[in-house]
Parts: sequence; C-alpha cells; structure tokens
Amino acid sequence: MNTDGRGWKAVLGGMALAVAVVALPAQAATPVPSGKWSFVFQDAKGQPDRPLRVYTYRPRQCESTCPMVFVMHGKSRHASNYRDYWELAADRYGFLVIAPEFAERYWPGSSYNLGDVADNAGERSKWAYAAVEHLFDEMRDGQKDYVIFGHSAGAQFVHRMMMLMPENRASLAIAANAGWYLMPEWNPEKTKLRYPYALPESPAGEKELRAALSRRMLVLLGEADTKADAPDLNRSEGAMKQGANRVERGENFFGTATSAANALGVKLAWELSYVPGVGHEGGRMSRAAADLVWGKK
Repeated sequence: MNTDGRGWKAVLGGMALAVAVVALPAQAATPVPSGKWSFVFQDAKGQPDRPLRVYTYRPRQCESTCPMVFVMHGKSRHASNYRDYWELAADRYGFLVIAPEFAERYWPGSSYNLGDVADNAGERSKWAYAAVEHLFDEMRDGQKDYVIFGHSAGAQFVHRMMMLMPENRASLAIAANAGWYLMPEWNPEKTKLRYPYALPESPAGEKELRAALSRRMLVLLGEADTKADAPDLNRSEGAMKQGANRVERGENFFGTATSAANALGVKLAWELSYVPGVGHEGGRMSRAAADLVWGKK
C-alpha cells in the first residue's frame, strides 16, 4: 500500500478517534434533566401497551450519574406527590428521584401492588417489577444499582419484588407501612397460607427466598399506624392472620423472615425500624426513610 506521511497521520488519527469512541461511557437513552420533569415510558421489553408516566427530580448539584432512588406510590397512584416528598432529601443527600406511575387505567386494582404476576406467571419480563428494571436500563447513566422505596401499596410492591424477583439490581429496598404481606413461608406442608399471602403456589420457592433474605431490605413502620379500622386495610382471612393492623403485620412479617433465615441457614440482611409518632403518612415516612438511611453516612 502506498501511503504518504499525511495518509499515515489520517489513518492513525482515525484509529485514535475510533478507540476514543469505543472508550466513551454508555449514555442513558433517557437521561434525567435538572429540576422536576416527567415523560412517558413505553416498556418495549415488557408491556409497551401499558405506558408509565415517570416523574423525576434532579438536584442542581447532581449530574445524571448521581445515585438513583426509585419511589413507588401508594394506592392513590399519585406518583408526582411521592416525587415531591423526596425533593428536599435529594437536595440534601445528592441523589436522583425516579417515581413511575402505574395508572389505574393500565394496572387496575391489585395488579400494581401484586406485580401483575398472576396473569403473567411464565413471562417475568411482563411483571410490573420487571418494568422498574427496564426503566432503570432506560435512565441509568453508568449507575450499577439503585435504591427503591415504597409506601403503603408501594411497600407491597417493593417487598414482593424483592422476594419474587431477587435478582433485581436494588442495593437497598425500603418497604414502609405495607398493608399486608407475602409472608416468607415456602413449605406448603408447614403453612396453610397460599399465594399471594405466602410463597406456596407462587412463582418463587426456597431458592428465591434464600436469595431474598440475603438482600438488603428495611421494613419501616410508622408507630402510630395501628388503626384496625383503617378504610384501605385488607381484611381478608389471609391478611387478618398476619395481624390486626399494619404495625402488627409488619412485625409478624419480619419475625417470619427471621425464622426462615434461621431455618435455611441464611444470614438475614433485613432490618426492622420504627418511626415514632407517625401513622399512615407517605410524606413523613419518606422523610424519615431518607434521614434514617442517608443521614447515617
């Protein structure tokens, strides 16, 4: 090949450019802009016909590479409110807030908090839990993991996601004031409870439970969330066996997890904590969770 000096420089320059392009970090398909924002996410990997409106907040001091916190709303489906609950904490501690809204129109009734598992047992990519993972892939800008918080129905979503899909990339899950639980009981010969109140007849078993118990999860209870006649409290037979109110149910859930970890020889990575003087209040539980987790650092 006949190449003059200029030609070699061009070739080498092109090679250097190619190497530089390869070395560039992968950027988010949908990066988080500064301040408050929202967009519609169509989950091409899961259920694209069920779009999610996603509300975000990025503090001024944060680039799109800051840590991510996913915030799961309650039964009200007001994701923008839950995004706002976390705004001051994001400013104080330096993280991005991602609050997806599972609208009643597309995720009616309990298909949200139960993850739409029953209708898609053999298609994990269509679970509502998988939508969080797909959204993380869409928005992450180099982040390898995320924190996920849920209150009330959102707490049901979070703890079930950890148990049924323990391979998720959450570095910490926070379940605050769940109304009822998927109890970590897996042996159908030792419990009469069945899914969705316990693991028998669910897509998960002993293997998934072992993995879930070793993942970091904070069960957070408002000490005043003790109303047995709360209007949205599940009073089915399976739920009432877990306790008369949300605090009792959360304590029994954690106690059962402790027993399960001992029986399986697994070191339990879960924690139980209380918020004094707080009832079933998404805003106050959000602030308490942020200060409890990030205020320690």
